[in-house]
Formats: sequence, structure tokens, C-alpha cells
Amino acid sequence: MQRNFALDCFRALAIMLVFTGHSILAAGSPTLLAPLQLGGTGVDLFFVLSGWLIGNQLLIEKQKFGNIEIPRFWVRRWMRTMPAYYAVLSVTVMQLFLTKEDFVLPVAHFFFLQNYLGDLSVFYVSWSLSVEEQFYLFIAPLFVFTLKLSKRYQILVLITLFLSPSIFRYLDFYTSLNETHVRLDCCAMGVLLAYIKHYRAELWDLMQRNITVFFAASIFLYLFFYVARYNPQWGINDPNKLFLSILFGLWIIWSDKTTYSTKSKWAKIVMHISTRSYAMYLLHVDSLALLKKLGLADNFLTFYVLALLLTLLLSECLYRAVELPFMNSRSRFKFSKSRNTSARSTRHTSTL
Repeated sequence: MQRNFALDCFRALAIMLVFTGHSILAAGSPTLLAPLQLGGTGVDLFFVLSGWLIGNQLLIEKQKFGNIEIPRFWVRRWMRTMPAYYAVLSVTVMQLFLTKEDFVLPVAHFFFLQNYLGDLSVFYVSWSLSVEEQFYLFIAPLFVFTLKLSKRYQILVLITLFLSPSIFRYLDFYTSLNETHVRLDCCAMGVLLAYIKHYRAELWDLMQRNITVFFAASIFLYLFFYVARYNPQWGINDPNKLFLSILFGLWIIWSDKTTYSTKSKWAKIVMHISTRSYAMYLLHVDSLALLKKLGLADNFLTFYVLALLLTLLLSECLYRAVELPFMNSRSRFKFSKSRNTSARSTRHTSTL
């Protein structure tokens, strides 16, 4: 399926926001930079992108073939996400085994249950990968069930999915905000938008009509929260997950209407970061930890640049040695081969 460069821009932005936030934290959260740790919301942007891309993939398959092959979907997702994850997890476990006297095998991490059962002091950023993998497990069956209902109930099911995390949070029905049932706002927003695009064309056209104005307003609002962090006397809290899902949802609507050339030098840089963003997410914390251990965190700019370069280098190795071979291997097996689900109206996909 054809790529949408605007989505690649958002993916590159998401990983850079997360990287910047964690870099500042690793450097001791200096006062001047601490408010920029709001960049951790890049994870929420990743979730919206994931919901949108997966939702579109499944709905295009349904429209073209009349059904959704759930096992094929799962296998293709696992071959895309799990090899790199297990490669990094294995190195992490080996390092802990060799350096920690009180080493305990993080069993939950091997089953993507660490956001509920595991010790997140080990490979902390993997909590979001648990959310993603658990999302993949139920979203295809949910679509299979939902699309058998009348259109009135279809939209009701997806709106319920979208609002349920807020309800669970309001009721304090959680022990950690890393748990999937209270972090699905953004994934559900992406799925809901994909459904509206494919099954509620009139509503989608209406949403896109003045989207440039709303997109500009959403950028302003997002930046405003950074400014508010620098001015705590205003008493403005960080945006909650529901608000972020709506904010980033506007970016998705705008991106579906937008085309950019990918031939410039800057576009190539964006594409490089976007395609390696998963590997960067897996490895950036280790890069930061290593440089900090070497005593290079005193000068933040130097620390940031060196950590970014090291992350890019390690990510390139992981991408070429693990991610790419496994992605390419999907076409070699009958059970993981694509059903060729591209549709003539689709230009919103990425590396799935």
C-alpha cells in the first residue's frame, strides 16, 4: 500500500519527542529543559498512528475480500514487531544476568504482560509495546464482530471503545496508567477515524472540509501546553489522554488530505527516521544509559547529539539485521503473505 509522507513526518516527530523527553530525564531534568518532557506524549501519537494504520488495513481487507483473516493479520503483525523486540529483550536480560546479583528473569516481558504483571524497572519503555500487542490481539476480532452489526451499532461499538478508557480512569479501575484498558484512547481514536473514512464517507468529507484551520489550532494548542509547563502559576495541567487523542486525531484527518514531495533532502531524513522509529524506540534508552555511565551527560547538547547518533547507529543495525529480513520474509510463506489489500482510494499507509 502506498505511503503517506505526512504520516511519516508524524512518526518521525513522535520518536523525536520521546527521545527528547527521555534525554532530558536522563540528564537529570535541568530546570530550563524539564518542561520539554511533555515530549513523552509522542507515545500517544504513536498509538493514534497505529490505530489508524491498522484500522485502515483491516477495513480495506474487509471491503476488498469480504472478510478479515484474523490469523494472517496476527502473524503479519508478530513478524513485524516481535523479532526486534525479542532481540533487544534478550540482550537486556543477558546484561542483567551478568551484572545483577539479585537477577530475576522478567517472565512477563516475554508474553507482553509487563504493563499488568511485570517489573517495569526492566526495559521500561516496553510497557507501550504491551499495549500495542494487546491491541492487535483484540482489534481484528472486534472488527469481525462489529461489521456484522447494523451501521448504527457499528459506530456505537467503536465510540464505546474510544470512551471506555476515560470511564475506567474516572472510576479508578486500574493500578497503573500503563495498563492497556486505560491507555487505549489514542489507538481507539485511530480505529474510529479509519471506520468513518471507509463507512461514513459523508461525515469524513465534512470533517475534512475545514481541517486545515483545525489542524493549525491543534498545533497551537499542543505547543501551548509546553508554554504552560514553563508557567506553572497559570495552573494549567498537562492534557489528558482523551484530549490528546482528539488533538492527534485532527492531525490524522489533515494528513489524509495532504500530499508532499518526498524527493528533498529533508524528506529523506524524515523517511529514514520514520522507517527506523521502532528500532529507535527500542534502543534509545540504552544509548542514553550508556553515555550517562560514561559521564557524558554534563553538557546536555553534546549528550543529546551523541545519544541521537548512537541511537541511529544501533537502530540501523537492528533494522537491517532483524526488522527488514523478517518483514521481507512474510511474503515467502502462505500463512503470512499479503492479500494485496491496497485500494484505489488509499494513500495513508506506512510500514505495516
